[in-house]
Amino acid sequence: MLPGLTLVISPLIALMEDQISGLRRRGINNATFINSTIDAEEIDDRIEGMLSGRYKLVYIAPERLDSPRFISLLQRLDVALLVIDEAHCISQWGHDFRPHYRHLKNLLPLVPQAVVMALTATATNKVQSDIISNLGLDMTVVKGDFNRPNLVLEVEKCDNPDDKDRHLIARLKQTLELDHGTSINFNKTEPGSAIIYAATRKEAEALSRRITAAGIKAAYYHAGMPLPMRKAMQKRFEEDQVKVIVCTNAFGMGVDKASIRRVIHYNMPSTLENYYQEAGRAGRDGNHAVCTLLYQSKDIYTQRWLTNNKYPTDKQVFEVYDFLKANKNTSHSRETILANVEIKDSPLISTLDLFNQLSMIAMDQGRVKLIKEISWLDTDILKRRKELDSDRLEKMIAYALSRTCLRRNILGYFGQTLNGDCTGCDICSPARGNKTSGARAEKPFTLGKNAFGALGKAVERKSFVDTSPKGINRGENLHAAIMALVGELKGQVGRTTIAAILSGSKSKKITEKGFDKLKLYGACSHRRQETILETIDEMIEEGHLRVIPGLYPKITLG
Repeated sequence: MLPGLTLVISPLIALMEDQISGLRRRGINNATFINSTIDAEEIDDRIEGMLSGRYKLVYIAPERLDSPRFISLLQRLDVALLVIDEAHCISQWGHDFRPHYRHLKNLLPLVPQAVVMALTATATNKVQSDIISNLGLDMTVVKGDFNRPNLVLEVEKCDNPDDKDRHLIARLKQTLELDHGTSINFNKTEPGSAIIYAATRKEAEALSRRITAAGIKAAYYHAGMPLPMRKAMQKRFEEDQVKVIVCTNAFGMGVDKASIRRVIHYNMPSTLENYYQEAGRAGRDGNHAVCTLLYQSKDIYTQRWLTNNKYPTDKQVFEVYDFLKANKNTSHSRETILANVEIKDSPLISTLDLFNQLSMIAMDQGRVKLIKEISWLDTDILKRRKELDSDRLEKMIAYALSRTCLRRNILGYFGQTLNGDCTGCDICSPARGNKTSGARAEKPFTLGKNAFGALGKAVERKSFVDTSPKGINRGENLHAAIMALVGELKGQVGRTTIAAILSGSKSKKITEKGFDKLKLYGACSHRRQETILETIDEMIEEGHLRVIPGLYPKITLG
């Protein structure tokens, strides 16, 4: 270790505890953590150990950065290395932005002697730049390889929940060597363990019961469980007492298990960052492993609904502020605010994150107190975040619907090019032979003889591309309008732009690029943009349209 203290800023309590437990198993006992799970007396003892040199490595939660006591302590410590783990949390453009991380910049002058290291496994080029800008340091960027050649990537479109369970159970039985005979074709693994990610705590528990009922011993894990129970479940999994664990995204950070052969996402995540980070927990030993995304069309609609309802209206933001201002001498729980302001929990969390970023509130053990009054509030920050969340979700959806190399799709998103051949995805090396099943199945083109309005007869896809969209009965047939516009723009734009043009969006993005001058602009203005997007997704699944992968996926005719 370095001669001074190494201080690690880490956002997850479970991760801190896992890291310290792992170090102690290796005989390293001069490391500890400070977070909200330990009492004041124990915190005092650990602080004394930091000052005396008893501890050389200490993990702390980012919330400590707001504590005057910690700021005073920092000035008395000989910090040799300051490590910012999960550094994408610094960036407001990142997929897991945490306002407390933005306060790091103000603390760096207190430890001028320290080397600063910011670590993240899931940062796009834009997020990397924002991290460097926010820290205000002249930093050297060291990039690893996002490509994990030993991981096989596969996506399976399922017709309904029963079909999804059928695909899940078949893969688990093969991975656990319980059954070698199945009518489902998929990428096989060596024997080993499996992690299944579910979207909610309720889903994790219910799915665990269904798997157990199918003859497979499975445990579940989520943040709503008592800490001792979570620790016991993780230990059982790590020690192979149980080989299948069904969990939310609360599980995985710091899990010390190299022999995970399969990671299955039972529900579609909201970002490629989340998906690849969680999928990447497979095959840590370097051996062959498979990462599977199971999804239904319903998953796409659910994720869009969650994104649309995550953020508040301007009216709700001001009502929360007015409530806190009127009761500024008291701290409040979220439940109290929800009882007094007409707002749901998710948009309230987004509102409080904004207030925290603007240093308007103090947050302590889940309670909120207004500490700074303002005369003007920029709610556009939340609008930009919503746009970014929607954009990230659309890229996740594009991955699921893609008919081109999944590996290139993910690497392109993170700004990396695949050199050479893909070493395994179910597009480039399909386990299904000619790919006549699942998400990438070829289906006949069946828009119907009236699909192209004034064209008046059925036409084949290729002949339609050469036909001017002028003759289309505007908006009468949504499929025809989509095909015409995609054919006209020839792979220059993505799904959301196509939907925006057809719905007649007046957004700056549409008008600045002159898309409002196109003949098909507003052709489907009587339809909701979400409905147009859903139809585009169906047409991609059916092979009528194709996704061109990359940082900004485009669509073209299939």
